[in-house]
Amino acid sequence: SDSPPFSRTPRMNFQKLGASIAGFGRRAFTSAATKAASKPWRWSTRIVAVAGGGAVALYVVDGQLHPRPSNEILDDLMLQKPLNMRKERVVVLGSGWGAVSLLAQLDPFKYDVVCISPRNHFVMTPLLPSVTVGTIESRTIVESIRAICPHVSFVEAECTSFDKDNKLLTLVNGASDINAVTPGVKLTRSVSHNFRARARPEFQMAYDKLVVAVGADNNTFNTPGVEQNAHFLKEMKDARAIRGAIIDSFESACNPGQSAEDRKKLLSFVVVGGGPTGVEYAAELADLLHEDLRSQFPKLKNDVSIKLVEATDKMLVSDLFPLFSVVLIAV
Repeated sequence: SDSPPFSRTPRMNFQKLGASIAGFGRRAFTSAATKAASKPWRWSTRIVAVAGGGAVALYVVDGQLHPRPSNEILDDLMLQKPLNMRKERVVVLGSGWGAVSLLAQLDPFKYDVVCISPRNHFVMTPLLPSVTVGTIESRTIVESIRAICPHVSFVEAECTSFDKDNKLLTLVNGASDINAVTPGVKLTRSVSHNFRARARPEFQMAYDKLVVAVGADNNTFNTPGVEQNAHFLKEMKDARAIRGAIIDSFESACNPGQSAEDRKKLLSFVVVGGGPTGVEYAAELADLLHEDLRSQFPKLKNDVSIKLVEATDKMLVSDLFPLFSVVLIAV
């Protein structure tokens, strides 16, 4: 027979087969990992692209709905042009809650909207008590009027009088005159330059419609001594003044030459008013003294007292009374 005396059946090389399977699995895993890693990047890119496109579209639409003034300097102050050749001018006095709410609703295609206020920013007044103790910074609760209402022409000035019959406003800047400083007081270089930078002349402006939204003064409810001795909390400058007074009180109480009686007077805090602002400020002050300043001034903690004074027989809340003492007075 031509056939070989014996034949060998070829064996399978399991070592090579295992290496091939391992290499295939490794390549498959690497490819899957690469795809998985690139997938979130692609989605994040899409999200960023969609968000950016939406922001651009919103900006364009808002620019069309609320066109910006073509000139930041008002012209035609006395409205010499006839009404059929111009838009009706609406002047809003103030930059508080009422004024900003109205400015946001006025149609710039129908009206020439002008905001006049000695304060060129809006203040989130409910957060002022937190600014006085440093819980939040002042810059976080203010926003420029030009940023909130970009379609409005803004003039930083104070209206001192208006002629209702002739529809005419008289506008001045209270701190524009450097000669208005108390005689004999020497100005530093920085203060002198600041006054010169605020030099603004008096002028008049005509209007078609006038909205007075300047707010109101603080009401003391005839509480004795408040008008003469208390800090009011209505503007940003008030919050800064109170914040500085608190720190000054503690630093003065730390003076080695201070008597025990004067030290207790310096650390005696009285809050007048049991309404939302008074109660919230008293609570913020109590938190500051009991949580923060007691570690920096441990020897003075027993000399600190907080009193909340209210002219009626009712308070806003009662849960916070353990933090401070309450005095109800009849006025």
